[in-house]
Amino acid sequence: LDQSTPIEMVVHSFLKCVLGEPNCADEDQFILVQHIDGRTELVNGPAFLRTNRMKHRSVEVRPCERYVARETELVEIIFRDGRTERRFGPCTVTRDPFVHERVKTETIPRYVADANERMLVKMRSGDVKLEQGPCEIVLDPTVHEHIKVESIKRYVAEPQQYLLVTHRDGRKDHMRGPAELCFNPFEHFEVRVENAVRLAANEAVVVYRRTTTSTAAVWARLDRELAPEVKEALLHPTSASPAIADAVDEEPGGAIHAHSGALRVDRRLVHGPAVFMPESNEWLHTFSWHGSVRDGRGSKTGYAGDVKVPHALNFQVLRIMPDQMYYSVRDVRTLDDASLTVHLMLFYELTDIETMLDATNDLIGDMCSATSADVITFAASLSYEMLLGRSSQLSMVDSFPILKARMEQVGCKLLKVVYRGYSASAQLQEMHDEAIASRTRIRLESDQAREEQEKRTMELQCRQERSKQELELEEATQRHKLSLAALAKEQDRSLRDADHQQQLKCEHDKHQAEMAHKRAEHEEETRAMREQAQVRMELLKAEREQEQARYEALKNMGVDLTAYLTALAASKPDAHLRIDGGPGGDSPSAGAIVPNVHVNVPGPGGGVASSIAA
Repeated sequence: LDQSTPIEMVVHSFLKCVLGEPNCADEDQFILVQHIDGRTELVNGPAFLRTNRMKHRSVEVRPCERYVARETELVEIIFRDGRTERRFGPCTVTRDPFVHERVKTETIPRYVADANERMLVKMRSGDVKLEQGPCEIVLDPTVHEHIKVESIKRYVAEPQQYLLVTHRDGRKDHMRGPAELCFNPFEHFEVRVENAVRLAANEAVVVYRRTTTSTAAVWARLDRELAPEVKEALLHPTSASPAIADAVDEEPGGAIHAHSGALRVDRRLVHGPAVFMPESNEWLHTFSWHGSVRDGRGSKTGYAGDVKVPHALNFQVLRIMPDQMYYSVRDVRTLDDASLTVHLMLFYELTDIETMLDATNDLIGDMCSATSADVITFAASLSYEMLLGRSSQLSMVDSFPILKARMEQVGCKLLKVVYRGYSASAQLQEMHDEAIASRTRIRLESDQAREEQEKRTMELQCRQERSKQELELEEATQRHKLSLAALAKEQDRSLRDADHQQQLKCEHDKHQAEMAHKRAEHEEETRAMREQAQVRMELLKAEREQEQARYEALKNMGVDLTAYLTALAASKPDAHLRIDGGPGGDSPSAGAIVPNVHVNVPGPGGGVASSIAA
């Protein structure tokens, strides 16, 4: 120590060396003492301890680790011996390093379910519990594996619905509406809300019911319905008994089974109007028929030019009313090997459902097959033109004997068949369309001309009638005017009658005089014309006599009058060529020289037209 060290420090250092170093711990601290013999001691505060170098290896003051949990928290304590303790707040835990391995504060995991929820609690032991709300559970990791809060699945069926409940043991129940059921995963495998089958007045469904027949009931029915030899064979088996037993088992409909606990299935029909809800041991018959597929949906009626596809219709409700169906019979070959597609429309009615169920499983498919057979048979003996001429017979029910017989076998009635036309290959159809267009154009032109003529005739008749009416109206008007004028002039006429008679007499006399004068003039003109005609006749007679005398003179001179007259009547030639034969005239004498003449006759334009040789 030097001179500057205070006395207090000197005293403190002395006491520390003599008595040991002091260690003081308050309420939030503890003293950790490690002894020389290896022991470790913990002294909780408030405490005071001096270090003894002869006993203690180390003495250390450490703060306490306090864990405080509120009401919504807990303290989880893990002891060094492996135990675990959970203390719910409010509480305080001080960690002891020699006892506690770990201490931590956590928020209490609380699970709350209201009235529309439930809790699925799985224990560490493997048990599972279902707690319906409203409730609250605090998760304890030592007891619970996990807790899950989920909404309650409620299934509600209205009056037109029912609940189909499938239990985990395989049972099925049908709960008629109105009803409500909460899904229990420990009891229920599946719950579905199904709509009841609503049947109109013209609809029906086929229902199957499964029942269990007791042994007493089976033997009672056997005693009532079987023949005595069959019952004797069943009671006293012999070599023939197996065959008889098989015969009993194989009765139609499976109505009798000579076995205990056998299952029996009954079939019945439910007709509308009704709302049908099946029982748990009932199911509906599902039909799978041919049909047309359009927009992903099957159709029984179909549409023009459709294709019937197997199993396109899957339904449970039958319509027992007159119905119709489009159908196109394809690849129909005529006698001259023309390929056609015949389009038909079939009208039918389902009359006996029981017969249909026993006779077929695809009514539409049977109808299509029978229709195709009838149409192909009808067209096989006809040429293309003959088929077009007799296509009207395809609208007669008698032209479909196979279809008619088959529909009677399956409990249906064929009402009517309508032929809707045909379609052929593109080339054949084009040729036929051109012929049809030509005939149609001619017919339309003829119809148009006839209509124009009829229109003109009608217009003429209308004009005639209108003209007649106008004339009648004008006649009536004129008649009225004349009647009025007659009344006005009747008095004047009576006054002028005398004067008129006198005037007529004067005019008559004057006319007689004029007629006498004109008659005299006419007679004079007639006499002059007669005289002139007589003079002309005399002149003509004189000319004819002179001409006859001249012809007689020519004849006497040896002139051929026929040639002469012909020459006079002929046209005047462009040139004359005269050839004299010699002193003998026209007839050459013996020994005379006959000249040979070759003449080129000029043709039009100056060329030589022909040659004449003599």
